[in-house]
Amino acid sequence: MTVATSERVEAVYRSVHAKIWRSLLAVSGDPELASDAESEAFAQALRRGEAIDDVERWVWKSAFRILDGLLSDRRRPAPTTTHERVMIDDVDAEFLSMLGGLTLQQRQIVVLRYVGQFNAAEIAEVLESSPGSVRVQLHRAHESLRSSMTEGKLS
Repeated sequence: MTVATSERVEAVYRSVHAKIWRSLLAVSGDPELASDAESEAFAQALRRGEAIDDVERWVWKSAFRILDGLLSDRRRPAPTTTHERVMIDDVDAEFLSMLGGLTLQQRQIVVLRYVGQFNAAEIAEVLESSPGSVRVQLHRAHESLRSSMTEGKLS
């Protein structure tokens, strides 16, 4: 690893690590898994060094892949509508609770769209999908969230 590589990765870490971590937390509902996935993605970026052209995009993509593997390996259920875990200051517990009713793919897309500020093409790249599929899943997620919000107000 060269000094230039280390500096590039450090610069990306300083600029986006909090946003990536919040995104991973919102998808997983688990601060430990979010930390593990983010840390591993940045560690891999350091090891790969100059082979990575766009460090930020590579870290986003890797962090989500790593999180998928961790969720699968640990066979953890998706976040439920009640969160017994301690929520971190700037991550809204109500937002996490609402995401619990979505599929994993829908949670990823919603989080990348609204926390990561990615457009459909960028989300498709991160999740290795197509922009059309991302738009369909985002629409379905909106419908599901709208329905759960309406039901919650009627109760």
